[in-house]
Amino acid sequence: MSDMMKMFVEQELGNQIKENYPHMQYPPCLYAKVVAVKRKGEELYEATLKILDKNKQPDSRFPEVPKVATDIPVLKDETVAVVLMYGECKPYIIGRCF
Repeated sequence: MSDMMKMFVEQELGNQIKENYPHMQYPPCLYAKVVAVKRKGEELYEATLKILDKNKQPDSRFPEVPKVATDIPVLKDETVAVVLMYGECKPYIIGRCF
């Protein structure tokens, strides 16, 4: 009986996390590849990003994210570090990855 209870609790916790805290399923800081970039004004840039996994390979769980505004000068094909604030799919570029 205790094994059944353990399975139930694990399943219920998994469901609660998926429903109420989906942002906890993904890391808050990620790598991203700059797919395209446009200069918007004197100090602003607008980039299209492809989220990468920890091995810096494209992560199929995420679509390309267009119109990411930044004041960090980025170049096409560069790898950058991004954060996802509170689980939203709105990345903020925090710097380049070398």
